[in-house]
Amino acid sequence: MKIEIKPTEKIQLMKEQLEKRKGNAQIQGEKVVIEAENTEFLEKTPGIEEYTVEGETKEGLKGRPLQEQAYIRIEDREDAVKALLATMDGYDLVVLNSDRKWDLRKLREYNPGIKQLKTDEPKEFLDIEQAIGDIEGLKQVEIEVSDEELDLVYREMLA
Repeated sequence: MKIEIKPTEKIQLMKEQLEKRKGNAQIQGEKVVIEAENTEFLEKTPGIEEYTVEGETKEGLKGRPLQEQAYIRIEDREDAVKALLATMDGYDLVVLNSDRKWDLRKLREYNPGIKQLKTDEPKEFLDIEQAIGDIEGLKQVEIEVSDEELDLVYREMLA
């Protein structure tokens, strides 16, 4: 079925991300048009304002399309929620040595391109200069979340 997607910003970037997930995507005016059998993946794609399927308009996840890379360590629920919020903020994440397989699986629903390294230290050749959280030698990207928000976001989106 034909799906028309209105991005929150950067239409060309949204087109490229949708091509990675579904193959063919075209820009038509202010929207990106794709052909897909279902729309479930759109509910979890950052950077979508709204999308229209068979005349019915649905709200997207909002946020920003993935455009910057950052490292993150996922060691607990708080880290997983910060990873999700960073993804919605437009960060394509590289996870450093994590054994939280469930959280990684759920995060891949929002960003199928999330990468995981089997090392505790960033790799210089990846040329990534920032991190979610405190990773030595990298610019820290602050993502704050209260305990109340943490539980709500984890239950609703990652559990």
